[in-house]
Amino acid sequence: MDYDVILIHPPAIYDFRRKSIFPGALGSTVERIQYTKVPIGMLSIADYIDRHGYKVIVDNLADRMVSNKSFNAEEHIKNASAKIFAIGLHWQHHSQGAIAVAKLCKQFHPDSLVILGGLTSTYFHEEIINKYHFIDAVIRGEAEKPLLEFIKAYQKTGQLTATPNLTYRDNSGEILITPLMETCDKLDEYEFTRFDLLEPKTSIFSTGPRWGLTICRGCIYNCTICGGSAYTYKKYLGRKKPAFRSPQKIVDDIRKLSKQGIRFVGLYQDPRMGGETYWRGLISSIKNSKLDIDGLTMDIFAPVSEEFAKEVASIGKPVKFFICPDSGSCDVRKLQGRGYSNEDLLNTAKLCYQNDIMITFFFSDGLSGETPETIIETRNIIDQLCLLQQEAMEKGIIHSKYADLVEVPIIGPIMLDPGSLAFDFPQDYGYKLSFNTLEEYVKTLSLPSWHQWLNHETNTTDRNELVERILESAEYSIAQKKKFGMYSELKAYLDMMLTKADRDMVKEINRIMKFPDDERIAMLKSLREQLTLFDSYLGSLLCAEQSSK
Repeated sequence: MDYDVILIHPPAIYDFRRKSIFPGALGSTVERIQYTKVPIGMLSIADYIDRHGYKVIVDNLADRMVSNKSFNAEEHIKNASAKIFAIGLHWQHHSQGAIAVAKLCKQFHPDSLVILGGLTSTYFHEEIINKYHFIDAVIRGEAEKPLLEFIKAYQKTGQLTATPNLTYRDNSGEILITPLMETCDKLDEYEFTRFDLLEPKTSIFSTGPRWGLTICRGCIYNCTICGGSAYTYKKYLGRKKPAFRSPQKIVDDIRKLSKQGIRFVGLYQDPRMGGETYWRGLISSIKNSKLDIDGLTMDIFAPVSEEFAKEVASIGKPVKFFICPDSGSCDVRKLQGRGYSNEDLLNTAKLCYQNDIMITFFFSDGLSGETPETIIETRNIIDQLCLLQQEAMEKGIIHSKYADLVEVPIIGPIMLDPGSLAFDFPQDYGYKLSFNTLEEYVKTLSLPSWHQWLNHETNTTDRNELVERILESAEYSIAQKKKFGMYSELKAYLDMMLTKADRDMVKEINRIMKFPDDERIAMLKSLREQLTLFDSYLGSLLCAEQSSK
């Protein structure tokens, strides 16, 4: 079919099937780090364009490449037909993949327009148009209405014109930047559940019968490393305050998702940002609607009150909160824009368990202000949180229906988002950027190993120390899972072996990178094969243990 617009979700690393890649601490497999879930905004963009009479599809190229080893991406792009190819560069992780896919689209379809959109392309819009001449334009900010205006103008004139939110080159090669359109006040005019506009259909369930819905666009908080902060939205997307989706619309969305096979729904953004009337209305609407789903997750950006916990518990469905305290040190946490105390954090855990709500805590490595002493503080608070959960399970406070949701707090490395406060003013927030252009992102994300992709150091930690700290946290997490009964002795031992292999791999790759191209490629391939065999061997040991039970 000939389309007016094909929206493409690219893999993070386009040539991941041909290269020797070592995801290490960032993912258990190369495929896992391709981030195959499409941004929710892609569906609302597609719906908005479709409703106005244009033929549009969201093509999840990342999922096609991950799920089918024989899938030929080049042939697929070559055989596609559209007047406009719109590639998503929303998350920074997709920098290399988005640029590679854009180049192929222009190579195979020189008479079609190739454009980019998303948060990361919004931040790097001038660089993209200046350096990558196979990309015709960038749609900045929130794209539903600007993209429609862009399509209408192009259909009428056959060339690029000064529509809103646009960065492009004119016929003389001059870069032109048009003003941002006024952002919407409410999200009710958009739709986020149009799976009929998404291909392949298998990508909907690539991580199980789960999907997310956005409660609002924008934020009232200024977490320093976040590219979705109030600062970022105002400066780069022109949004002065959050726009919320009405409770009834969210209930309608959940019903639509349920009819399409979704059993677990994630509500992104903290509903309390809309004020008490809003969050009470949302919870009441969900509770009274008798929704046919198995559970909900909900973001919370700050500790909860007893009143809020009780209201959420009254929904009558399993609910799980996600919160990111980042550090067990109140001083380090405050540097990141989160000012609550450990006492608040522990009280939140208690309130959740008392009200039969599960909660996942995310802690981070690589934060400014971190020292050996603050790491001890983080591990102390993690221990306390684990004990609270264990006690709640033993006392039967947490219902058995939550057994698959029980976990220890998660620790992972951070990346500074382009457009965040820490990215724009690194010295003010205790960071040192390793690179700050899209070209450097593309080059760095083309390197073989996770430890080479980190985009910062801190005022207290250099790159080598940061890598070692991430590996130590992985070992600590394994020990915690064993301690609290989530890992068997063998599983813990095998995962420790993998982490040790990852540490050795980092050193070996640093050595290999000094060799000439041909030798380096061959050595990386050999190392990848050895690690794959080692991983398979450890996996067979675990399978043997499980079979014997």
